[in-house]
Amino acid sequence: MLDIHRPARYLVCMSSIYLIRHGQASFGKDDYDKLSPLGLRQSRILGTHFLRTGISPDAVYSGPLRRHKATADELLACYAADDRPIRDPETLAGFNEYDTPAIIKAAIKEDPSLKDHLPGFYTSDTSFRRVFETATLRWATGKLDADGFESWEDFKGRVVNAMKVIVRMHGSGKNIAVFTSGGAISASLSYVLDLPGDYAMRLNWQIVNTSVTRYMYDDDRITLAGFNSIAHLELALDPSLITYR
Repeated sequence: MLDIHRPARYLVCMSSIYLIRHGQASFGKDDYDKLSPLGLRQSRILGTHFLRTGISPDAVYSGPLRRHKATADELLACYAADDRPIRDPETLAGFNEYDTPAIIKAAIKEDPSLKDHLPGFYTSDTSFRRVFETATLRWATGKLDADGFESWEDFKGRVVNAMKVIVRMHGSGKNIAVFTSGGAISASLSYVLDLPGDYAMRLNWQIVNTSVTRYMYDDDRITLAGFNSIAHLELALDPSLITYR
């Protein structure tokens, strides 16, 4: 929490990083790394919301995945249409997602019973949770052999390093938008709030597509100011807009 005893001018000098999860991807399709029609709509709604609430990004960054960049493009198109163009996002590899297929493969190797749930992975919530949650929790707690892919600690480290790059590059009073995935957002929470990996991973499962997690920062600290905000989706009065994959 922010120090309420600090003078108001201190808060004015702080900058904000908006970590934005990508719009709904194409879960269960041949190419997951593509926004669905609903994901495109979510992204445009977020762009309109940012405009209406007076958020004007001074810089925009994106993870390297297509779903990250497409979400950013939809938001920036809203600014361009309002004659307020913003520079194209700069890619920061540190905001890439963790390697889900490799983690699941390693988890199945250690627990072959998970293989029984693979046929229903895309069609059954029970099967999906059994495989995905088991695999990612084991990974985030360091109980999964990480040979050939990043450990949780290495993953968190590169996300944190990417955030520190932004802090170093931008001065006071800036608004920085970052388009990324739920895993990177949960890793940032683990760092800022000093959360164990399993706690952070459970928060990851709650992160909604195009939700906004906001941090305030200065030269000394990064502080959580808001988590998983979906006001833009709720105001649209359409429950189908709230998705998690």
